[in-house]
Amino acid sequence: MRHIDHVPQPKYHLIEDHPNKFHEDYDCVVLDDEDFKDVIIQYDVVQAYEEKDKNGDNIGKFSFNFIICENPNDLDLTTKEFKTILGDILQKLLKEHLDRAEQN
Repeated sequence: MRHIDHVPQPKYHLIEDHPNKFHEDYDCVVLDDEDFKDVIIQYDVVQAYEEKDKNGDNIGKFSFNFIICENPNDLDLTTKEFKTILGDILQKLLKEHLDRAEQN
């Protein structure tokens, strides 16, 4: 897993509502990236855990599931590239949430 400071800036925006939204209290993510433009997902289960790196140090990792709310171009959303982009977005969202929590 890459350090948050080395994660590319994925292109996306959030929307509060979508007819296929599963979780009422979670926003949906609209991808603006050229390869996955207009795909809308909602994160589902997110789990954080620690793992040892090759030096024996603990590093934080997470796994996640997502719900496809809209795939207007019928794209293959099972690719590693797509999941990496979603992981990058999730890292940014979690960091923003933690930064806001620290300010309060």
